[in-house]
Amino acid sequence: MANRLECVDAGTEYCPCYLAELNECIVCSQLQGKKFCDCNWRGVCIFQEFVWAGYKAKATRSTVFSKVVKREEINDEVIVLTLKVPNKMARDLNEPGSFVFIRGYLSPSFFDTPMSVMWADEVEGIIKIAVQVTGPKTKLIANAKEGQEVYIRGPYWNGMFGHRYIKGTHNSKALVVLRGIAQAPGVIVILKLIQNKNKVIVLLDKGKVKANFIKEYLEKFDITFIETDLLTEEGQRILKEFIKDKEITVVYSGGSDEQHLNILEYLDTYNSEAYLAVSNNNKICCGEGICGSCEIEIEGQKMRTCKVQVDIRKALERKMLRG
Repeated sequence: MANRLECVDAGTEYCPCYLAELNECIVCSQLQGKKFCDCNWRGVCIFQEFVWAGYKAKATRSTVFSKVVKREEINDEVIVLTLKVPNKMARDLNEPGSFVFIRGYLSPSFFDTPMSVMWADEVEGIIKIAVQVTGPKTKLIANAKEGQEVYIRGPYWNGMFGHRYIKGTHNSKALVVLRGIAQAPGVIVILKLIQNKNKVIVLLDKGKVKANFIKEYLEKFDITFIETDLLTEEGQRILKEFIKDKEITVVYSGGSDEQHLNILEYLDTYNSEAYLAVSNNNKICCGEGICGSCEIEIEGQKMRTCKVQVDIRKALERKMLRG
């Protein structure tokens, strides 16, 4: 029997989505072509919402013009852009795992590039994204000048797996491990943990981008953070010692799948009761669960990882075994 899947969009204003029109809904059994209700959804009935919407997708994400308010060159590898967005979009993006699609205003739609949100201010109506220049798409985005406009489509939220662990951990102790460009989405994760009155410890690694570009944010927070190189013996020793702390109840890993697996193995050995949340490193193209570029298969069940909250252990094992 297939496992029931958890869709990050379920219950939001974007549900039911296009998948419902195609009998491909992730949650609702009736919108998968079945004749009976067999879902585990506890919110307002998705099928009823579909009926009320006239058997159509309820809403689509907005594509908006966004002005580049500020452009910061961290180094040759990383550019941080501050972008003006509608206040509601900024509020929606102030959640762990948030990302948007962005492209230059003269670029065609196939230049859309998913980018994690590093910071969101709903009062000012701004977001910040960190761009690592790796190819044609990111090069065009990084070349945007102050005062120029770009296209932004969003909000999207499945940039991480383990939402429930980050949002559901209160009055406890959390370890956040960030490396390279994956530092960017870590800022909002840390903020959520702080808001939930957790004591937060952060291990920060420059990685390939050669800069701890979120350090200025961390210095403003009431947290403990340590700069280290996680690929060295010393970095591994520090990581292991923190994971051994039984007061740590949740760990967030922002980095490569190899880093996620490294931390998972330490948790299994030293602190098996702690939960693990990780950055979503799958390829994302449309963000709507339509194109299939992000699809993975676990135990014979196909999952669109731009929308589905997957079992972290099974996803990592599947990647390590199959590549």
